Amino acid sequence: MKLKRRTLSLNNVVSYRIDLREGDRLFEVIDETVDYFRQVLVHNGYYTTAPMVFRGLPDSREFTMLTALGNPVNLIGGNDTGFEFHQHLEVETDFFYRHCDIEEPVRYAEIQSAVAAAGSRVRNIHHVILDVYGETMLDLYVEVGKS
Repeated sequence: MKLKRRTLSLNNVVSYRIDLREGDRLFEVIDETVDYFRQVLVHNGYYTTAPMVFRGLPDSREFTMLTALGNPVNLIGGNDTGFEFHQHLEVETDFFYRHCDIEEPVRYAEIQSAVAAAGSRVRNIHHVILDVYGETMLDLYVEVGKS
């Protein structure tokens, strides 16, 4: 496994926080969640060509969908809806990993081992969903903290 130094940088980020229901697995509901998120954005007059990103840890019941818009927005009542807006998101990491075969399990244990060997712990993972010639890949930006 090859881990690299990379930066994820997005402007005008809108996010939607989701709690998985009992029995749901993240990778089983991600497609329908992305579709819902896009529909809500389009219904409210926003269109994005930026990739969808989801932030969360593999065993967590909570995750956040994110994408970038072309301009800032003012979310009215956003605090009660799970939606938030941020001017800028930047994640710098020494633990970037590209997962090319979506049919194969993501190598989270190996990532966590590499982070632990560096004397840190995984705080969060930003999964950037990429569509490349009809195939889905994930770019993982691993946020770390002190052990």
